[in-house]
Amino acid sequence: MNTIIQRSFGARCFAAIAILALVPRLLAAAPDIALQMTVDTAVPTAGQPVQFTVTASNVGADAASDVQVTDKLPAELKIPTGLAAFPSTGTYDAATGIWAVGSLAAGANATLVIPAVIAVPTQPPCSVNVAVSNLALDTHASNNRAVAAVKRSVADRCVDVSVRTAVSIVPPCSTARHFELDVYVANAGPDDASTVYIDLTQVPASVPGIRFSSAGCTATRCTVPSIGAGSEVTLKLVSDDFHNKQQRTGTFGFAVSSSGTDYLTGNNQTSATGDILVFTDCSELVPNGAFAVGCFIATAAYGSALEPHVMALREFRDRYLQRTELGRSFIHFYYRHSPPIAAVIAQHEWLRFLVRILLTPLVLTIAYPLRALALMMLGATILIGWRRRVV
Repeated sequence: MNTIIQRSFGARCFAAIAILALVPRLLAAAPDIALQMTVDTAVPTAGQPVQFTVTASNVGADAASDVQVTDKLPAELKIPTGLAAFPSTGTYDAATGIWAVGSLAAGANATLVIPAVIAVPTQPPCSVNVAVSNLALDTHASNNRAVAAVKRSVADRCVDVSVRTAVSIVPPCSTARHFELDVYVANAGPDDASTVYIDLTQVPASVPGIRFSSAGCTATRCTVPSIGAGSEVTLKLVSDDFHNKQQRTGTFGFAVSSSGTDYLTGNNQTSATGDILVFTDCSELVPNGAFAVGCFIATAAYGSALEPHVMALREFRDRYLQRTELGRSFIHFYYRHSPPIAAVIAQHEWLRFLVRILLTPLVLTIAYPLRALALMMLGATILIGWRRRVV
């Protein structure tokens, strides 16, 4: 029965990857809403009103309908008494921050002007206004966010540095027996971030010699001189060559900080946890996606490598697929081709929902193989009986 399930799993996943590989092409002609924001006075005097201007442009090939942008002023800013926000099209609700733009033809744009004034006795170093669009069919998520800041002084720098990890990689046998890990450090703030520190911890010390290998780094700390507003840098980690005779669990922790004023610190830390599989030869070492985005497509769809559906797929991979030559071949194929597909899925909620629907029968088959087999046999019996009646 396990052989039947493995073949079914492999066939379904190969088909799913082939279908999902077409998704970026299918999305190429969809709308693409790009946001931009400016503020007329970045460093106002006490009581001086400012104006934020948000521009929503459809830079995609198709028209967009039901365009909506959320831009709610931070708590320390308010719309002055007697003034109101002015949208060039649609409506704006200051209480919720929702700008209902409506339809935008390809190449068209709309603007929203929001007047604001400092509403607290002590002005903070950074008062950052953030606008986000959430069109379901938007083809690119990278331009769906815009920011602008009102600062206490010219010297204040408003940044939003964050850190995330990507896929753990096992190079081919002819290269080495070690782990490699990509770490992405981004700045979503309106100002350039200077003197950015990224620190690495590993508890317990399961992977020997894991260290930053990028220029300007020591073993456990990287110093990036500057990360531009809206930019991202990639750092590399590498371990010593090693064998693993007993399955272990390892955790990599990352923390990022900057010399600027970071107005959003909840994304300054992240961790990647996963099992280090048993291997005595490089050919037996199977990539373990739990160190980053897990089973890439499933994790993108369900949102977490620890989600029960993802864990069920990962357990099936470790318990069954990695023990056969066919299964290992599929795993290597999957890890080679699925990350870019998963990246597209993660950016679109409707795609995540669709993939969850497609994966549900597979997960149920893995979790309840006897029931799934019984249902398939029942379905086959009903189909045969129906065909006999028709004939």
